[in-house]
Order: sequence, then C-alpha cells, then structure tokens
Amino acid sequence: MLGSKFLNRRWRAFTLVELLVVIAIIGILVALLLPAVQAAREAARRMQCGNNLKQLILAAHNYHDTYKVLPPGQMGTNPAGCAWNSDTGTCNSASPIYHMLPFFEQKQLYDTIFTKITANGITYPPGGPWVNNAAYPPYQVRLAAAKCPSDGKSTLPHSNNSPMATNNYCFSRGDFMQDMVNPGAALRGPFTYNRCVTMAEITDGLSNTIGISELAIYTGNKVDLKGSYCMRVAGLSDSPIIAMGYKGPNGTLINCTVGDSHYRRGESWASGYPHCSGFNTVLPPNAPNALQDKGEWSWGTLPPQSYHPGGVQGAMCDGSVQFIADTIDTGNLASPQYNRIATPVKASPYGVWGAIGSMNGGEAVATAR
Repeated sequence: MLGSKFLNRRWRAFTLVELLVVIAIIGILVALLLPAVQAAREAARRMQCGNNLKQLILAAHNYHDTYKVLPPGQMGTNPAGCAWNSDTGTCNSASPIYHMLPFFEQKQLYDTIFTKITANGITYPPGGPWVNNAAYPPYQVRLAAAKCPSDGKSTLPHSNNSPMATNNYCFSRGDFMQDMVNPGAALRGPFTYNRCVTMAEITDGLSNTIGISELAIYTGNKVDLKGSYCMRVAGLSDSPIIAMGYKGPNGTLINCTVGDSHYRRGESWASGYPHCSGFNTVLPPNAPNALQDKGEWSWGTLPPQSYHPGGVQGAMCDGSVQFIADTIDTGNLASPQYNRIATPVKASPYGVWGAIGSMNGGEAVATAR
C-alpha cells in the first residue's frame, strides 16, 4: 500500500521558461564576477612584475656595493674592429642586466658568458659577441626576472622570430633623447652610454629619481602602439610632441613607416641599446616610440610601456617601486629638446615626469614627487 503510494506520486519537472531564467541568472552572475576575477589576476601579475623590478634595482644596489658605481646602461668588450658580424666582442653595448647577472642568482650564466665557448662551429670570446647575436647560446637563456607576466608576449619568442631571450624591463636614460648612443651625450639619467654613475651623482635624491621601468615586447604588428615604433620621424630634436601625432585609435600607431627592419623593442636582455632596453622621461608612459632613424643605434622618444591598466611600474633608485600613471604631468612637450652641448640645462622642461627622470636637475623634492 505504501509502495503503491510512492509509485503513483507524480514528479514535476522544470519548464523551459524556468530553465532559461536560471541560465540567465547564472550568466548575469558570471558577468558580474568575471571582471573581479580578471582584476584579481592582473593584480597578481602586477605584483609579480613589481617584485621583478625590486629584484633588479636591488641587484643594481649590490653591484654598486661591489664596484662603487651603478652598472652601465650600455658598455662591454670592444676590441678593434668589433662589429655586429665580427663575433669578437659586445661592441660596447651590453645591457645593465648583462652586467648584473651575478647579483640576481645568475652567476653561472655570467661565468659561461665570460668563458670562451664554441657553438655551431663558431668560437666566441670571453664576454660574448655582439649583444643582438641570436646564435650565441647564452643570449637565448630565458630569465624569469626579465619577464612581466602582464605582457602576453613575454613567454613567446620575439616577433622577429629571433631565438634570443626577450626582456620586459628598461633602464632610464633620463629626460634626454638626442644622441643617446653618443659618448658625448648629456648625462641626465643613471643608466647611460659608456659610463658608470655613482649614487653620489644622483643629487636630486635616490627616492626622486627613477632607475628602471617596463617596456612592451614587439608584437609583430608594426603599427601596434605597444612594442613597435615609428621610424625616421623628422623634427624630433626640435619638438618631441611630434611623436604624439602618430598615436592612433584603439592602441594603434598611424602614418608610420612600415616594411622596414630592426624592430627590436624587448628583443634581448643582453642588449643595452636604448631601443632594446632603455627609456626616457620625455613623453608620458604608453605614448608612441618614435625614432629619427631605424634600428637599435637610433635615438628618439622611448617612453616605458606596459599592459597594466592606466600606466607602468617604475623602480626608483632608492629601491622602492611605484606605479606611474599615463596622465603624469609632462610639462611643456613643445619645448626645444636638449642639444648636443656637454652641459645641458638643469631643471627638466617635462614636468614631474622629466623631474624624476633627471638625476641632477636640481628640481625641488616636492616637484619630483
């Protein structure tokens, strides 16, 4: 009798309308939660990136403790006749990361570089060959400390199809862009060409002077704002604001020369050329890269760039890491750029951004912050 009662019970199923309502509610909840999840993931990536910057600036401090100078922005072995295809030396162009390898747990790699090795039938001297030589095995070693996880290209080969290990971090040449690879260039930033700076020379204060920031690895799209650049831009030495005219909608560059070569932004951690691993504090973060010529030897506007929403991270020379907004004050961008005189003007014309870029501009602490 009892069993018959249960057998005769009629179960009511969901109607189609009820099922659609449930699905719609789940979809709304997912839509509400997804941005929060993505924001949490980006926060974690940004934290890791900040840790990398902290590690690199502390490595620079340890280098200074050992050698009484900061690592050079661009220097290295330079025997007579050194050239990109000579395999005889770095041609005075090795990056700060190259020089700091022993100071962030990469001494074994550093020792390998400074040992004569033979690979693919070529014998390389101690110190290694030209810094953008893709065939040299040590330059192919990927460094976790040189990767920003927010850059989707950071774990992939460079879009030049080069086997060299890419790099997301760049070193300050200061609020200066003209002749950045000239030995007589004005000394405005802590990491410059063929020169090692002491902390005592950073008279604006270590906490007021930026040392390291981020760059976006070349994406393969030559008109993509991040990772690419406009080349052979006339008039940059008179007014860097010209470069802003190449910024197009939706993160693109417009009216740029394309179809050329030497797209090297982020190509190698070993390369100290400004285009490969340098930045200047002239245009604001995430503004266009614009060069007066093609190639790593050129100069121009090289703002830091990142995939963090709203700006970039920067390591100050005191070891602190700060977030720098795209909207930071850049002063009078139409001001004439520094020329080739040995003693440049002191205070930066590029607002707060230029002030934290210049290491000895004499700007007030309050202005630099």
